[in-house]
Parts: sequence; structure tokens; C-alpha cells
Amino acid sequence: MHTNVRELMIRRVTVLLLTLSLAVGAVSCSTPDNGTSTADALAKALSAHTVGDLSFDKPAADVQKELTELSKGIDPVWPTVTVAGVEVKDDNARVSLNYTWNIPKLAKPWTYSTGADMKRNGKDWTITWTPEMVESKLAAGERLKLTTTYGQRASILSADGMAIVKDRPVKIVGINKEGLSDTQAEASATALAAVLGIDTAAYVAKVKAYGPVAFVDAITLREDAFAALNQDQLNAVKGILVTPATLPLAPSRTFASAILGTVHEATAEDIEKSEGKVVAGQVVGSGGLQASFDAQLSGTPGVTVSAITPAAATPTTAPADAEKAPAAESAPAKTLFTAEATDGKDVKTTLVPDLQSAAEEALASVKTPSSIVVMRPSTGAIMASANGPDSKGYNTAFLGQYAPGSTFKIATSLGLFRLGMNPTSTVPCTTDFIADGKKFLNAPGYAAEATGDISLTTAVAHSCNTAFVSQFDKLSQEKLADAAGALGIGMSNDLGLDAYMGAVPRDSAGTEHAASMIGQGKVLTSPLAMAAMMSAAVKGSAVPPVLVDGHDGKAKPAEGADLTAKEAEDLRTMMRAVVTDGYLGILADLPGAEAIGKTGTAEYGNDVPPRTHSWVIAAQGDIAVAVFVEDGDLGAVTGGPLAKTILAAAAGK
Repeated sequence: MHTNVRELMIRRVTVLLLTLSLAVGAVSCSTPDNGTSTADALAKALSAHTVGDLSFDKPAADVQKELTELSKGIDPVWPTVTVAGVEVKDDNARVSLNYTWNIPKLAKPWTYSTGADMKRNGKDWTITWTPEMVESKLAAGERLKLTTTYGQRASILSADGMAIVKDRPVKIVGINKEGLSDTQAEASATALAAVLGIDTAAYVAKVKAYGPVAFVDAITLREDAFAALNQDQLNAVKGILVTPATLPLAPSRTFASAILGTVHEATAEDIEKSEGKVVAGQVVGSGGLQASFDAQLSGTPGVTVSAITPAAATPTTAPADAEKAPAAESAPAKTLFTAEATDGKDVKTTLVPDLQSAAEEALASVKTPSSIVVMRPSTGAIMASANGPDSKGYNTAFLGQYAPGSTFKIATSLGLFRLGMNPTSTVPCTTDFIADGKKFLNAPGYAAEATGDISLTTAVAHSCNTAFVSQFDKLSQEKLADAAGALGIGMSNDLGLDAYMGAVPRDSAGTEHAASMIGQGKVLTSPLAMAAMMSAAVKGSAVPPVLVDGHDGKAKPAEGADLTAKEAEDLRTMMRAVVTDGYLGILADLPGAEAIGKTGTAEYGNDVPPRTHSWVIAAQGDIAVAVFVEDGDLGAVTGGPLAKTILAAAAGK
């Protein structure tokens, strides 16, 4: 019994000691903040632009309001704030804060240090609020203001170094709402939209959204386009306002538009999408080289951050002797930070303006998507790349994906060379040929005298489908893809713009493989890729296209052994026969070096008879051309005259 009582007492003492120990431990774990935690919380709050429930010497809501007001002129730009150190003396602490402002498009951030004072409040700290905490030169009532300036936007140059895109006069057409009632403004917006042919509902909504005395632009037009408007109808619109301006523009509205792109003053949508990188008043590129090289062309903006006293923050009550006192002047802005603007740098292209214009003129009357690409085989320079009006702004030349038809027989011929054949080798050209159960025919009107056992050169010159399909069981799909790759089909190359360089499947079999032999099946190329293929045959090696001088495209060849000089020579021999004995006789009388080429007609769709893409690839001297018409006749009929026009225009270039 005594033993049990003793054990019970020992247990109670042990529990009491443990309780006291835990209590002492709890006291030691809740030591007062030495200022570091509060300083860190302040830095995070300033970075987040939200003070939350931090303790200040005035209500946190008032601090938040002042912080919000002083930053309106610089929003959405805001700094990252970190603690550099905390110095405590008695019940006071001085916090050192480091500010880093990453202002869009500036190479280096704006950095500086400020300080904040705190007073101990029991175990916690109370922060003394002052605008100097944000920037040491800020005084009470002042606000931050960010002003952006821009250097001269650079030009897009042609191959000769002359500006293609440069400042040209334009007219900005819109409505001045000053003096108009809401009803009159809406009526004027409706009338103006009708004259200009723009979206009425969108423009009316825009006019309604602007202030009562605002100028609301509707459209910016070249001077010739403005002159073509019905001036009487235009002048009848109440509140109409036309202001002259300049914009960086190409020589004409259509000139290489898919390549060059356009520029415009930043819209609200541009600004929102940029996440602070674009501001109101900035000129930005849209599409083409203007967009892809926007940073180089626009240069670096200049930025000034000032401390200003807004009108609302100045006294509005005039003194009793106001008549005797001079007019009050606004306090001058204090410059807190400035970075000078730098001008943009020119982008020099390989385009030859008169050749580009000639290509566009040649396609002007084509009533289907179409394109012409002109390349210099020795360098890969794209001298011209035009799209017809029915491409409707789409870059058919670079991005089109079409079956190349019989122009692809050049790649097939290379594949046959690599099996041991040559231009004089014999192949059977029959009326039809059945491959894996599918009947292949020659084009309507095929020359009877070019049938039977003929040379590979004759098969190319007259474009005998059955001769090439007959070799499908000898030339594998993989070897065919290798041959196309040696001519540049499928290479990767960064032009500075998106471009499709073609694809030849490696797994096509049976009928699909047979169709590949004549550029059908799943073989796809672009006009640019076909110009590159012709350039390879001229140069004797794969030729990566080049659009921007000095731009490294990091070209990578497609799979397949390199083209040899002998292979290229044999290909040129056969393509010369296309001019002297085949379908491109229209090129025979061109003065200068001997012209070579190949026609192509690729069937597509389910119509009976099928619709056809028309192709011609041709070369003369150091000029290679690809002509494409999406819905045309035989390649020789549709593309031949276009190829001749361009080769003639390129003479001496």
C-alpha cells in the first residue's frame, strides 16, 4: 500500500515537471519578432502591390489607397522588392529595401534602394507609411508617371539595300464627336461605315465607347485608296474628320504583302495580349517580317519615370487676393529614371523589287490561288515570291501543301539514276499501266510517237506517267524519299517566316507508292520547295532558300545521300529536252543561256474528270522559277506562259 502511494506521488511530480517544461518551451518558442519577419512581409506586400493586413501607423486601407493612386501612371509595370537588411535600435528599426523594375523591352532593369521605418509594438512592429518607401524622391501627394518614347522604326530593304517599306503618306478617316449628340454620333458612324465598307456594328460600338469630344478613327488609307472614295458621300457625314499621317508601307498594297506584313498603331487587343510589353501609341508589326523581326525593326523604347503632382492633388480654393496673385504653376515633374530610345535596325531581304512586281503582275488575272517563286541557285536568295489575288492574303508560295505532279519526276529520275540508270536508259511507255490493281494513264493528248520503249530523257520530255509507274517495284518508297531529300524536299530551314519544304512518306506501299512515282499519292510540296528543287538541279547540291540577308536559317538537309555533280548534270540534260522536244517549247526562244524545265499536272478532288493543279519549274542561267496555279489546265498550258514571262523579266538579274 505504501509502495502504491509513493509511485502515485512520483507520477504526479513527473507530470507537473513535464507540464512546466512544455510551458517554458512554449514561451521560448514565441520570442518577439526581431523585425525580419515584418520586413519580409512588407517586401512581399509591396511586390504584390497589396498591403493586406500589415500594421501601419495609419489604417491599412488608407495605405492601400495611396499606394494604388501613386502607381496608376505606371501600371501594369510594378517592381520586385526584397529586403537588404534590418537595423534595430531599441524599439526602432530601419529596413533597407531593394527595388527591381523590369520595364518591358529595356535591356537592364531599373534598380535602387529605399528604406522603411518601424516601431516596436509589443511583440510586433508598426510600419511608418511614407511614399519615400516606394521611391526616395517621392513626396506626399505625388504620383508615378511612366512616359515611353520611340526611336525611328527601321526599314525592310530590298536586295539592293533600298527601303521597300518606308514612311509613306496616309489618311486617317474618322469622326470627331465634339458637338455631336449621342444620336448624331451613332448616325454618323453608321453612314461613315457604309462609305468605307467596314463593319458597321463594330464601328458604331467603338464610337459609343469613346468620350464625348474624342476623335474616333475608322480606317487608315493610302492616299490613292482615299482618293478613290466617294468624296461627296464622305463629306456629307456629320463630324467627318480626315487627318494626314505617315506609316511605314510597301510601294503598293499588294507588294509582297504575305512576306512583308504590315504595321499599325497598337490596338487595345495588342496591348492586352502583350502583358505590358506594348503600350498605347506604339507602332507594332502584324504578320510577315514586320512581326517576326519586330524587335529588330522597332529598336528599344525610351522610358522616363517621373514623380508628378496631379491636378486633383493641388489646392482648388483660390486665395482671397487671387486677382493680385500670379497664376499658380504646376510643380515641375521630377525625373526618377530615364533610358534613351534606340532606333531600330534595318532588315535586308533578298527581294528584287521589279522582279517581285513582274511576278505579281503576271498573276493579277489568275482566278484561283496561285504563286510564283524565283530563286538564285548559287546562293539560295529568294528574288521574288508572289501570290495571286485569289490567295486572299495567304502565303501560298511558302505555306501551300500540294501534290507536285509530274514535276516530281525529276526526283524519281534521280532515284532511278541511283539504281544504275541514266538519261539514255530505256523504259516502257504504254497507254496504261496497272500497278497493284490500279490503272495509271498518260495525260490526255499524249504524243503517240513517244510511246513504246523510250529513253528516260524522252519519258521526262513528254512526261510519260506509265514509264515512271512501271518502275515502282524497282525503286522503293524509301529510296524515292531519299532522292527527293537530296534535292531539298523535306529540309528544315528557318527563313524568318514559316515555310513548308515538302514531305515524301517513307512507308507508302502498293498503289500509293506507285502514285508517288509521279508526284501523287501522299507526296506534298510547296511552290518554294519546288523552286529549291530546281535550284538544286542547277547548282548540283541542295539549296536552302534565303529570304533575310545575314539571317542564319540553321538549315538541315533531309535524309538521303547528297546530290552529285554528275547526277545534277544528267537531270539538267533531261530537263533541257523538255524545252527542245517536249511540253516547254515556249521557253526555247528565250535569249541568253539555255532554258530547262519540267511541267506538272496533279489531279485532286473527286470530280469527273478530276480537277488539276498546274505546275512548271524552270531555270535559265542562275535563275530558278516555280509556277503554281491551284485550279488550272495542263502545266504547259497554264504555267508555261507565266514561267516564260518571269524568266524574261529576270534576264540580266
